[in-house]
Amino acid sequence: MPFISQIQRQSDYAYFPSETPIVIDNGASYFRIGWAGENDPRVIFRNIVQRPRHKATAVIWVALICSLFSGHIGETVTIVGDHDPALLRYFDCTRSGPRSAFDNNVVYQFEIMEYILDFGFDRLGANGSQIDHPVLITECVCNPVHSRSKMSELLFETYGVPSVAFGVDAAFSYKYNQRHGICYEDGLAICPGFNTTHVIPFIAGEPVYKGCTRTNIGGYHVTDYLKQLLSLKYPHHMARFTWEKVEDLKMEHCYIAPTYASETRLFQEIDPTFVPKSEAEASQQGSEVPKSRPLTQEDFKIVLGIERFRCPEVLFNPNLVGIGQAGVDEMAGVSIRRLPEKDEELEKRLTSSILMTGGSCLYPGMCERLEAGIRMIRPCGTPIKVVRALDPILDAWRGASAYAAAVQSPQQTFTRMDYFEKGEDWIRGYKFRYNL
Repeated sequence: MPFISQIQRQSDYAYFPSETPIVIDNGASYFRIGWAGENDPRVIFRNIVQRPRHKATAVIWVALICSLFSGHIGETVTIVGDHDPALLRYFDCTRSGPRSAFDNNVVYQFEIMEYILDFGFDRLGANGSQIDHPVLITECVCNPVHSRSKMSELLFETYGVPSVAFGVDAAFSYKYNQRHGICYEDGLAICPGFNTTHVIPFIAGEPVYKGCTRTNIGGYHVTDYLKQLLSLKYPHHMARFTWEKVEDLKMEHCYIAPTYASETRLFQEIDPTFVPKSEAEASQQGSEVPKSRPLTQEDFKIVLGIERFRCPEVLFNPNLVGIGQAGVDEMAGVSIRRLPEKDEELEKRLTSSILMTGGSCLYPGMCERLEAGIRMIRPCGTPIKVVRALDPILDAWRGASAYAAAVQSPQQTFTRMDYFEKGEDWIRGYKFRYNL
């Protein structure tokens, strides 16, 4: 099928022996694929698919594009990941918007997942649909057996991989940072991701899934909230607030307030009488508002004020967007209380090594706010230390790459023969061991 992408295809696939595993970090936001033992993934792209049709207008340009991508006018093409917006004007996207294979953080649309894997293996350099390398792929915490079973079916029956291993992305990131001295064997991994946020306790270097907590709040909700506020504030620019632009604004300008209420009062003290110009004109009695006026420099400005900290505040107060669940700081306390062992010394060790990983922990002030929030719910004098991962975005893939390259890695996989002989019962009892 024809793919449209700006990502270059790798040319050294044939140089890797068949024993070298392929490592995949299958995140709800981004898909990362590369070779075990390397420090960085070879290919990174957004984990979305769009399938528009060629337009019948602008025949000369469309015919040129069709010839470049081996397509015909009216034929459906597959756009995976990032794309060039200027190129999309030659395609009809009204009936096919961007689609994701995820429901929250669980893969459930495996038809879309197949497009993603096709594109990932193709850009890695694979020829044909047969993949003769072991695969290590990440998944969410406590992934449903059905989702893991369908992923195994896809990898074994469609691509013919010899063996598969599943591991939790946040756990790989925690272990990677532990080996670099950032956190300890006993601690908490807090992962605010794209759709969800997880807290995973670690005891003796292994995750304790009985103590895990999850809320359905993440970076997606922060971006969506900022997009709504800007669209209400600047309705004339609503069409320009694309998801990619709002995402860039969020990462460049948003921050976590030390205290939300005090930060709001501070903005009110700076300019308590501030009213947007358009609202001030509309509020006058008896004055006639002109139907049109010359555009000024103010019409092309976007001022970010309280939105800078109000939007990421949803990570600590999900009620702001109508989600009645616990915030990140409360989740840490709930996770500790869920542990089967009630040991005061163990709890102190856990709060002394709290690692934040995932793209939504990059906001300035995140660690300080989380430490202050956890201190309020723990006994007085409890040692609390919150640190950020070396690279919150890539550490999960790097940790998985290091494990896949280890000598003990083949013992953590299940083969195609195991899959066909034992089926779902084998998958149900599968558990990845993170201590090498």
